[in-house]
Amino acid sequence: MWERIEVPCVGGPVDGRSLRVPLNDDDLPPSQIDQSWLWVEYGGELLDLDTNGKYELEPLAENGPPWVYTWISLPFGRTPAASS
Repeated sequence: MWERIEVPCVGGPVDGRSLRVPLNDDDLPPSQIDQSWLWVEYGGELLDLDTNGKYELEPLAENGPPWVYTWISLPFGRTPAASS
C-alpha cells in the first residue's frame, strides 16, 4: 500500500484545503495535480469553480518537505494535457 501525505493547496478550486496524495519510491508527492484528479476526488463540489489549470508542487524549504501545491491557471480553452 502507498504511503500518503497531505499537501496544502494555494489558489485554485480547492484553495486552503489539503490534498491527500501518494508518495512515489523517492518519497515525493506527484509533481502536478490536474483537473482529472480533482474531479475524481471532489466531483460535484467543483461544478461552479474554475478548474482550467493545474496544481504544481513547490517545496517550502530547499527540496521539501514541507511542500505546497500552487495553482497555475491555463488560458481559456486549454487543458493541462494540451499545455505539455
